[in-house]
Amino acid sequence: MDTEQQLIERCQSGDKNAFSLLVRPHLQRAYSTALAILGAQHFAEDAVQNALLEAYKAIMEGRDICRFGGWLTHIVARWALDIARQKHRQQHTTEENELLEVRDDTASPITDVLQKEQRNELMTAIMRLNINQRTVIVMYYYQEMKIGEIANLLNIKEGTVKSRLHQARITLSKLVPIETAKQKVGECQ
Repeated sequence: MDTEQQLIERCQSGDKNAFSLLVRPHLQRAYSTALAILGAQHFAEDAVQNALLEAYKAIMEGRDICRFGGWLTHIVARWALDIARQKHRQQHTTEENELLEVRDDTASPITDVLQKEQRNELMTAIMRLNINQRTVIVMYYYQEMKIGEIANLLNIKEGTVKSRLHQARITLSKLVPIETAKQKVGECQ
C-alpha cells in the first residue's frame, strides 16, 4: 500500500487514480466537517468539492503537504465557512438538519435509540448556535482540533476561540440540559 507521500508523487506524475486513492480515506471526515458547519447536504457537498479541487491543484503545483488528512479537513472547513458567510449575506434559509450516525454495534437496541435521540437533540442545538460558535464547537469536539489550530485556521486569537467555545457551551447547556439527557437514559435501563 502506498503512503500518502507516494500517492502525492504519483498524482504529480499524472496518475489520476492516485488522487482518488489519496482522498478516499478522508472523504467521510471532510464531509462530516462541512455538514456540521453548514447543516445542509448540498452546501456540504459544494464545500467538499471545492476543497478537493483546491487540494488537487495544490498537489499538481508541487506544494509540500504533510498530514494530508488534516490539511484536507482544514481546506474543507475554510470552504464551509466561506459558503456559510455567503449564505448569511444572501439570507438563504438552510434545509433541515441531516445528522451523521455513529453506530455502536455493542449497544442494545434501546440504548441505540436513546443515543440517537440524544445526538439528534445535541445536533439540533448545535445548529441553533450562531455560525462562529457552531464552527468552533464542530472543530474542537467533532474534529478534535486544538485551540491553536482553530485560531490559525480562522485567523483569530486563541482567546477568541476560547471565548466562543465558552459561550457555545453555555448556550448548549441551556438548550440541552445534561440532567434531562441522564434522566432519559436512566428511565429505559
